[in-house]
Amino acid sequence: MIAAIQEAFPDIGDCLSTITEKHLYIFENNELKKGVFVSKMQLKHLHIENKRNNTFYFIQNDDCVMNNVKGGQCDYVVFNTLYFHFIDVKVAKDGFANHKKKAYKQIENTYKFYEDRLDFPNDILLHGLVCFPNKKRIIKPSESTKRKEFKTKYNIDLTIGNYIVLE
Repeated sequence: MIAAIQEAFPDIGDCLSTITEKHLYIFENNELKKGVFVSKMQLKHLHIENKRNNTFYFIQNDDCVMNNVKGGQCDYVVFNTLYFHFIDVKVAKDGFANHKKKAYKQIENTYKFYEDRLDFPNDILLHGLVCFPNKKRIIKPSESTKRKEFKTKYNIDLTIGNYIVLE
């Protein structure tokens, strides 16, 4: 999958990070408009656990791969040989429902953008994560209508949370 990404996006350079750590913590820095890798003890918005310690890849998608796409774009893409995650972080204290709707649209737009440039292998599992920061580890299914819509239209498992497990 990494070769296909690099071919589809030849200028991906600084937007792509190769990760081998068992745990990765990401803070969405609104001033820098990008995700920053932080330690477990620092403020974080997303936790990625790499159970098998295999290599995975982190793409800073918003304002790096995708710039000002109509309808918006999700913040990050995280993938390995088995999983492909579209992640949108919402760091808002109010208006949860509106932020969630916007995140769904941004994940959908990002999926379409990547699908136009890549052939996703049939054996790769597609996921969409709407990430709302919380001090506790959270992962739960999205509302049933959106979850069903994303699964039917795009074969994407849609969740809400702040935690991803790569197995």
